[in-house]
Parts: sequence; structure tokens; C-alpha cells
Amino acid sequence: MGSCCNAKNQCANTLDKNIVKTNVNFAALFVMNCECLKDYVISQVKGFYCDDLYFENDEAIYIESEAYKQEVRTLDKQLENASLKWFMESEAVTQEDFDNYQKIRKRRNEINHELLKNLNIGFTEDDIKLFVTLTNLYEKIDRWWINEIEIPTSADEIPEDYDRDGVCGGQAIVLSIINDIVLGNGGEKYKNILNELLKQK
Repeated sequence: MGSCCNAKNQCANTLDKNIVKTNVNFAALFVMNCECLKDYVISQVKGFYCDDLYFENDEAIYIESEAYKQEVRTLDKQLENASLKWFMESEAVTQEDFDNYQKIRKRRNEINHELLKNLNIGFTEDDIKLFVTLTNLYEKIDRWWINEIEIPTSADEIPEDYDRDGVCGGQAIVLSIINDIVLGNGGEKYKNILNELLKQK
């Protein structure tokens, strides 16, 4: 009986236009934010150690220095993990942050590889909490990078009203706007849970 009910619920998810749109939007946002975080942690650290670079289709391609190979690549076989471990050694993130990223990456892979199944089943409150954890981790790393790397190495004067806790980079701002627009119109279920989670931050 339970499996029959589940099948009906999954059918309803597939046939209901609003539910389908909401689930597609959430899946796309989850994967997009995860990919952006992955690219960000890799490129920031690689750029930090970079001795030289070239541009290909308007994208900066960093030439890996020997220091980068020794101090970053040796930390883990997977480059995104090695980069995160570099951030962890720099005390930008914690072991808990690193572990949370592994859960996020695992869920991203599940969504990518079984997209139709996930759209049929729908997403849970745990998925939304994981999405909030993902966006919080991005903001945390971005904020640390600006405060601890960009500002100290910049020749610009720091204004007196500079807000260390509220600062964020350009890509983080764009992501936040996209998330707000899509999820704000993405169904009451997601919006209500997100609002509750944001109140707890």
C-alpha cells in the first residue's frame, strides 16, 4: 500500500506543472551553486600561487607553480578537496565545513546522475538545509578571502566604515540575486523553509 501511495505521489510530482518547475529550479540551483563553489575554491588558490597565466575564450588559465604543486596538490588527489584543505590549513574553514562539503558534493552527484528520479521524488527539507549550508560555506570562504587575502595585499585605503562581516565578492552577489529570484518564485514550500532557516542564522 505504501509503495502504491509513493508511486501516486511521484506521478503527481511529474504531472503537476508548478511542482515540476519548482523541482527543476531547485535542482538547477543546487548544482549551479555547488559548481560555482568548486570552481571558486580551486581558482582562488591556484591564482594565489600563480607565476604566470594566459587567456582562453576570455577565461584565465593559470600556469601551476612548483609551490602550488607542493603545497596544494599534495594535500589530496581530488583538486577541490586539496583546495578546501588548503583553506582549512589557513583556518578559513573547519573540519565540519569540509565534511559538509563532502555531503553537498555527494548530493550534487546524485542529482546529476539521477535527475529524473529526483524530479519525480521531489526534494526534502534536508535537501534545502544542505543548500543553505552550501550557500553559507561559499559566503564564508568568499568573505575570508577578501578580508585576509585581497584587502591586506591591496594598495587601496580601507574606508572607516568597512564591514568585515558584510563584505562579499562580485560572483557571490550575482549568485545571491539568482537564488533569491528563482527560489522566491519557486513555490511556497521552498520559500517558507528557507525563510525559517535564514531566521536561525
